[in-house]
Amino acid sequence: MIADDSKVVRVKTGRLLTANQYQVLMAEDGLDAAQKIATALPDVLVTDVDMPGMTGLQLVRQLRSNPQTANLPIIMVTSDSDQLRGEADAAGVDVLLGKPYPEEQLIAHIQRLVVGRGGA
Repeated sequence: MIADDSKVVRVKTGRLLTANQYQVLMAEDGLDAAQKIATALPDVLVTDVDMPGMTGLQLVRQLRSNPQTANLPIIMVTSDSDQLRGEADAAGVDVLLGKPYPEEQLIAHIQRLVVGRGGA
């Protein structure tokens, strides 16, 4: 799942993942992501930090506090990676990527997290 309030980012990341044989579910913000995850648990979540309604960090904290979603692999993408590293680690983010990031780096992290979890 991709959670980002930027349609451009959702489309670009969605195309990258689809080209690498992943099924992609999109969420427009943290609240949308939380609702969709409650219905169908994705193999991995790629989320932005700054989103209206519910930020990426709030979403991560909510997911980590729920036994059904506590082990969901989460990749957070932000332009403020140095400032957020401690807060992201404390919230339970698995990977923090700074913008811009090499596309192959995102794919490598997803592959590692999905294989480590036993997903497809």
